[in-house]
Parts: sequence; structure tokens; C-alpha cells
Amino acid sequence: MNALQDAFDLAVHGLLTQLPAQLVTAAVAAVTAAAVQAWKKRRAAVAAEGKAEH
Repeated sequence: MNALQDAFDLAVHGLLTQLPAQLVTAAVAAVTAAAVQAWKKRRAAVAAEGKAEH
């Protein structure tokens, strides 16, 4: 029973230490992807606007 408790404690410790880091990494990746997508969209809109004026 003690080994089971030790395994449970290790699993909980792993979740509490690794999960927040993974969530932060995922959040940073999502924000970066959204920023790049918005930048590309804005750049395309400016290019289209420039072509329409000429």
C-alpha cells in the first residue's frame, strides 16, 4: 500500500509541476500564432489597398 501511495504522490507532484509549464507553453504558442496570423492579414490588406489605388 505504501508503494501505491508513493506512486500517487509522484503522479500528483508531476501534474502540479509539469502541467502549469505545459499550459504556459501552449498559451504562448497560441498567442504567437494569433499575432502572426493577424500580422499577415493586416499586411495582405495593406497590399490590396495599395494595388487598388494604382
